Amino acid sequence: MSRDTHRQRKLSICFVSDFFLPHVGGVELHIAHLAGKLAERGHKVCVFTHSYNDDDNNTDSNTNETYSGVRYLKSGVKVYYVPRVTIKGTNCCFPTIFGVLKIFRIACVRENVNVVHAHQGGTLSHECVLHAKTLQIPCVVFTDHSLFGMNDDVASIHSNKVLRMTLGEADRAVCVTNAAKENTCLRGGMNVVPVRRKKKKKRKGRDDEEKEEVVYELRGFDPRKIEVIPNAVDGEAFYPPSRATEKRSEGKSSSRSSGSESSNNSSNSGSAKTRGKKEVTIVVCSRLTYRKGIHLLAKLIPLTLKRNKNVRFIIAGSGPMEPHLREVCEKTHKKECKGKVEFLGDAKHENVPNILRRGDIFLNCSLTEAFCTAIVEAASCGLVVVATGVGGVPEVLPGVTMVTSPAASEKKSTMETGTGGRRKLKAGKPKEITSSFLAPPTVSGLFEQLEKAIALVANGEIGDREREALGDQILQKYSWSAVAKTTENLYLDVLLEKEKRKKKRKKTVEDERDDDDFANRVIEKCTSQGVVFGPLLCCIAALTKLYLKALEFADPAENIRERSNFFTTTNNHPIIADSSKRQRKNGSDAMRGDDVDIGRFLVSKRKRRRDRRRRE
Repeated sequence: MSRDTHRQRKLSICFVSDFFLPHVGGVELHIAHLAGKLAERGHKVCVFTHSYNDDDNNTDSNTNETYSGVRYLKSGVKVYYVPRVTIKGTNCCFPTIFGVLKIFRIACVRENVNVVHAHQGGTLSHECVLHAKTLQIPCVVFTDHSLFGMNDDVASIHSNKVLRMTLGEADRAVCVTNAAKENTCLRGGMNVVPVRRKKKKKRKGRDDEEKEEVVYELRGFDPRKIEVIPNAVDGEAFYPPSRATEKRSEGKSSSRSSGSESSNNSSNSGSAKTRGKKEVTIVVCSRLTYRKGIHLLAKLIPLTLKRNKNVRFIIAGSGPMEPHLREVCEKTHKKECKGKVEFLGDAKHENVPNILRRGDIFLNCSLTEAFCTAIVEAASCGLVVVATGVGGVPEVLPGVTMVTSPAASEKKSTMETGTGGRRKLKAGKPKEITSSFLAPPTVSGLFEQLEKAIALVANGEIGDREREALGDQILQKYSWSAVAKTTENLYLDVLLEKEKRKKKRKKTVEDERDDDDFANRVIEKCTSQGVVFGPLLCCIAALTKLYLKALEFADPAENIRERSNFFTTTNNHPIIADSSKRQRKNGSDAMRGDDVDIGRFLVSKRKRRRDRRRRE
């Protein structure tokens, strides 16, 4: 197969994660957007995750509905919601090692999967990476989205050991920033060890002499197998307020506008000269937890409002530190914060763009971040970003944005309509503006940078032109189409490398080759995973292989019918196409044929008994 033909190859991809819709978060939306873009490129994509049951309090808060069985996203992506017991307070499954192998094998055989892509360090991801290698899936990829500690506590030591096992099984690993890559390499046990070796040196007319030399060997996961692929932002939802005004005037997206947004756009959409020393709105949109630096925010808000009378805060999000933050703003510093701080609570993801467009500055006080998609979304809406320079944040945002300044004769009309209704800048003299401010994770450092951003906005240096230039720069840099293309090339490179390696092998008997691969895997685990953890992984791999042989004997792969690529969507959920039993009664056929059978198979006995009692 030539390289060009190989690049046109269509794949069957299975995403695996404990974190997926209807729960909304960074990892969940990353998988949903990436799966949709890969499906647009002609690949067959499915998602394998755990169910969201009423008993586990994991249901969608909007519909109070149980997600279990097989469903479809509106992008045409098939989702397997597998009933698993989850750990209380998290979305991670309880570790069983072998419990998910039976259903995971059925899904892989039905969809003819040749790529398994696991996301985030959840239980389901780690287990399915191990099972994918046992099932001889050609391409196994693991993406690490977050930063974790090295050996700070028992949980870190355990998670790092499991990560070493996962990286040893995966063909490639993906990180969202270089800082995350460094963290993954260190946690995965990558180190350079000096090894002394004896080398014979031949001399003419003399006996051979043995000379000892020091050779440096790389132990652990090879860092060259880790790729850096950033997250992206949805340009259809996150755009500057000036573009929102254009869309409303054209009547294309009246549903996106709201009363609060229109009132703020009237003050925000003015030019830089007419703005003057008007009110500056600072937006905070994150989970209100300690890791997000809410204890710093609680001290920063009164200090900022005391020094600046033209500043107000909008806080969107909820979490365990919300009562503390409300107490500081409503009781302790009531005089400074009265009428200046607005709490929106837990906001829906579809409402986040409108909230961001109400502001001028986005504030992020996180103590650790691998990528921080929130600051990218805020910058794409044209907001000046003030953030802590931790983790991968300094790599994400540009510190300077190039803006074209109009000529003296063109100051009154600086914009013209381009293709697709988008506004573009006329040619003129370029200038640089500071679009992001990074600070150390301290109150004094954040206050200093926040004062600079407030002065920049209040003096009218950030207008429509600057916000639009910043948004276009971010959308051009972080595009889901580019991320999908890079990820697709990663899959194809792994498959091409595997095919070349097979051609070089001398053995032709498939069974001998498979047994040899399994034996090499077991030996590698014993030698690379430590004295205690290595033999334990060998036992797990051997038991997994025996269990798989039993499953193949009881239910051969030939008897598992492969599903055709049949997609039907409904409009019950903004993201998920409902294919539940209630919808099938109303005439929807999004789940029929083989999917109905496997959907009933996936529903737990406990839920069926509960439904029977309700009907009685």
